[in-house]
Amino acid sequence: MSQSFQIGNVTIGGDAPVVVQSMTNTDTNDVAASVAQCKRMFAAGAQMVRLTVPSMKEVEAMRQIKQQLRQDGYDMPLVADVHFNPKVAEAMAGIVEKVRVNPGNYVDKRNFSQLDLTEAEYQAAVERMALRAEALFANCKKNDTAIRLGINHGSLCDRIVSRYGNTPNAMVQSALEWIDICERYDFHKVVISMKSSNVQTMMASTIILKEEMNKRGCTYPLHIGVTEAGNGLEGRVKSAAGIGALLLMGIGDTIRVSLTEAPENEPVFAHKLVQAVQHLHPADYRIENDTLFFEDAESDFDMWIARAAALAGYAYYQHHIKDVKLGNPNFPKETLCNIESTILQACRIKMSKTEFISCPSCGRTQYDIQSVLSLVKERFSNYPGLKIGVMGCIVNGPGEMADADYGIVGASHGLVCVYIGKQRLTEPVEIEVALSKLEELVTTKS
Repeated sequence: MSQSFQIGNVTIGGDAPVVVQSMTNTDTNDVAASVAQCKRMFAAGAQMVRLTVPSMKEVEAMRQIKQQLRQDGYDMPLVADVHFNPKVAEAMAGIVEKVRVNPGNYVDKRNFSQLDLTEAEYQAAVERMALRAEALFANCKKNDTAIRLGINHGSLCDRIVSRYGNTPNAMVQSALEWIDICERYDFHKVVISMKSSNVQTMMASTIILKEEMNKRGCTYPLHIGVTEAGNGLEGRVKSAAGIGALLLMGIGDTIRVSLTEAPENEPVFAHKLVQAVQHLHPADYRIENDTLFFEDAESDFDMWIARAAALAGYAYYQHHIKDVKLGNPNFPKETLCNIESTILQACRIKMSKTEFISCPSCGRTQYDIQSVLSLVKERFSNYPGLKIGVMGCIVNGPGEMADADYGIVGASHGLVCVYIGKQRLTEPVEIEVALSKLEELVTTKS
C-alpha cells in the first residue's frame, strides 16, 4: 500500500478511493473560459483538474482562475502542468495544490542523440538536475504543495535513453533518480506517473516501479493513465486496457483517461472504469487455449467496454493471451467483433487497423485537434499496422509519437508540421496542406 497524504481537500494514496482527474484544453490566459471548463469538469466528476502553465505569463492567470473558482464555491485541488522553465514551477508552488513537472524536460533536452557518457559525466548531469530543482522543493515544502513526477516514455532525456534504451526500465530509472532527489531534500509529498501511448510499456514501467519502491520501502502514490489514447471507442478501450488492468492488480491511486474530446468526457468514463473494475470477479471470465472468454449482460456500453478491455489488458499481461471472445445479448455481433479487434489492437496482440496516437490537447494547442483527428481517421483508417500521430504541440508531440510512422504536430495559429518518425518534414503549413502531404506519404509507402 502506498503512503497517503492530502492534496488540498483530497486524500490520495493508502486505502483512500481512487481519485479521478482531468485536464483543461482552454488557453489558460483566458480566465473566463478556463473557469467555465473547470466547472464543467468538476460537474462531470473530476476531483482534481490540471491546467497548462507554459510560461510566467500564465502564472497570474492561474491565480485568478483559482480565486474565481474558490469564490464560486469550488474547492477542488488544481494542478499546474509545467514544462521547461523551473521558475514557473517554483512560482506555481505558492498558488496551486500540486505541480506537475517532467524530469525529462527539467534540465536535459531530448535531441534523440546517442550519448557516450562516463559514469562521472552521467552523475554530474543528475547533480545538475538536483541543484536546479532545489528551489522547487523548498517552495513546495513552504506551501504544503505536492509534486507529480510525470515520467513520459516519449520525453525521456538522451542521457537515460542512451544508457537504458527506450524501454520501460529507462522510465523506471528516471523515476528512481527523481525519488532520490526528492528524498535528498526530505520531500515526500510525491505522486509519480509512468505514461506511454503504448499500453504494454505503460503497464510494465508502472509495475516495475512499484516493485522497486517496495524494495526501497518508499511506496509513493501512483497516477496512472495511457497518454495520447485517442478518441471514441479506441481511446476508451486503450485507456481501460492499461488503467483497468493495473487497478485489477491493486496498482493505482489516481487516474486520468486521456481523450481527444471535450475534457469533461474524461471523468465520466474514468468513474465507469473504476466501477467496472470493482465489480469484476474471476468467475466472470475464463481463459482457454490462450483465448479470453468474457460474457455478461451489462447494458451500459461504456461500462461494458471498460469491463472487457480491463480484463483483456490484465489477461494479456498475466497470461499472454492471443485472442479475445466476447458475449453480450444487449449488443449486436458486429459491435462485439469490433470491440474484440479494438481490444486486440490496444493490447498490441493483433494489429488489424491503423493505430492513431493523439493527445487530448491543452492550452498549448493552437489548432482544432479534434476535427483534424476526425479527418485523419476518415482518410487513413484502413492501413493495418500503420501508426499515425496527431499531436497538439511541440512540447510532447515528437517524443510521444516517436514510434509512429507519420504524424502531425501543432505549430502556431492554426498551422501544423508534418513528421516522418522523429524528424520534421515540413515547416508550419495549413491543415489541408498537411493532410495532402500525409496522404502522399502513406499512399507512396503502401
